[in-house]
Amino acid sequence: MDKTPAVDLTEHRQPTASDAPLYKKVVSILRNEIVRGEFPVGSLLPTEIELCARFNISRHTVREALRELRAQGLVTSRRGSGTTVIPPSEAPHTYVHQSGSFDELSQYVGHRWDILSSEMVTLDDALAERIDSDCDTRWVRIHALRYQQDDTAPPCWTEVYLHSDYAQAARLIGKQQRAMYELIQDLYGIHINEATQTIRGIEAPDHVAKALKLKKRSVVIEVERIYRLADGKVIEVSYNLYPVTQFQFSIKLRRAPASL
Repeated sequence: MDKTPAVDLTEHRQPTASDAPLYKKVVSILRNEIVRGEFPVGSLLPTEIELCARFNISRHTVREALRELRAQGLVTSRRGSGTTVIPPSEAPHTYVHQSGSFDELSQYVGHRWDILSSEMVTLDDALAERIDSDCDTRWVRIHALRYQQDDTAPPCWTEVYLHSDYAQAARLIGKQQRAMYELIQDLYGIHINEATQTIRGIEAPDHVAKALKLKKRSVVIEVERIYRLADGKVIEVSYNLYPVTQFQFSIKLRRAPASL
C-alpha cells in the first residue's frame, strides 16, 4: 500500500514555468523520489489509482507523467504488472530531440488528402497502449494518403485517431489546409495544451509499402504525434509514414543573448 502523503501540487511550481502542466509537476516529484532512493531500483511505483489519490489528479494526467518517466529512462511499464524503477543501464539507447514549438508541426500539413477509409473503432489492449488511452473507448480511425503541393512527389501514408468526443472534426479532414488539431480547437472551442512528436525509422507494413509503391520491408520514416488537453487526456493521435528518401528533418539553433 502506498504510504506517501497526499501532495498539493500548487506547492511544487517550477520557478521558470509556473503554469506548467500538472503532469510535469508529478514527474518532478516522482523523479526526485526515485533519485533519493525512496523508490529503489526494482521496486514498483504506486498504482495509477494510488497516484490519482495522492496528487488529486485525473488518470489521464497520471498516465502522461508515467509516460514521461519512461521516456527519461527511469521506469518501465507492463500492462498488468505495474511500473518498475530501472537502473540507468536499462534505459533505451536512442537519441532524442525535444522541441517546444507548436509552429514546427505546421510544416507537415499535407495539401491534399486521399481518404481510403474512415470508421469508428473500439480500442483493444494493444491499440489502447499504442495510442496511450483507455481500453474499450471508441475512436474514429482514418487511413489516407497525403500529398504535398507538388503531386509528383511520393505521398505520405497517414493513420489518424480522433477521440469519439471530437468525432465531428473528421468531416473537416482534407477540406482545409490546416493542422487537424487547429480544426478541433476551432470546432469545439477547446485548447490543446501539448503535442508530443516522435520521429523514428521503422519497417513499412506490407499495406503501407504497397500504397507508397515501395519494396516489401522497406524502411520508412514514421512521425508520431500525440495531442493532449491540459489534464493529459489524449484527443488525437496520428502516424505519418514517409519514404525515407523523401523526408528531411531540419533544426535551426539560435544562441541565447549574452547576459550583461
